[in-house]
Amino acid sequence: MLDHLRRIVIEGPAGSGKAALAERLARYLHAGELPDGARSNPFLERFHREPQRYALPMQLACLNQRVSQLQQWHAAMLAGQRMITNFLYARDRLYASLTLEADELALYDALAARLQVPAQRVDLVIMLQASPSLLRERIARRGRPGESGIEEQYLQRLSDAYGELFHRYDDAPVLFVNTAHFNPVDNDVDFRTLLSRIENMRGRKAFLNLAAP
Repeated sequence: MLDHLRRIVIEGPAGSGKAALAERLARYLHAGELPDGARSNPFLERFHREPQRYALPMQLACLNQRVSQLQQWHAAMLAGQRMITNFLYARDRLYASLTLEADELALYDALAARLQVPAQRVDLVIMLQASPSLLRERIARRGRPGESGIEEQYLQRLSDAYGELFHRYDDAPVLFVNTAHFNPVDNDVDFRTLLSRIENMRGRKAFLNLAAP
């Protein structure tokens, strides 16, 4: 199944379900999984409490982590291993642009340019979407420490930024999946529908958007 896809990225804003879908897809395809590791960022909880103070160290810690992760990604590809992950490297600059002041962003960009980051070759991106209000509801439901302060306005900005990113993105085909009435993580029928849509995808951009039952 999906033998032509060796490198798959699941993306989407906080609350979209990308980590859970990456885990299920990796199990199904007997692929290696490379989680984004955001929850292990030592500055994340402090950022949630004091975003202006800790935005820069949080983003730099994430950038440092990405170098190691993309080295793992590259090594797995050379070894012929199929891989699934829930982060696209381009996403880090997106988050930095939303959280950092202009001078901090300039420093972030200068440091990022000096790093020798292996290219993240990708065969398919699955971009999960939902309304900011639904994302906020899901975030509240999972109840992770520090996430209660995430506002719907921020999720709107994040969703808009993702839209701009993938409007320009052309390094791999992108399947946009609206998860408002579609749950491929917990619903077996929806998961099979997703697999079928991927298998039959043609072109660089495609959409899976099911109406409410």
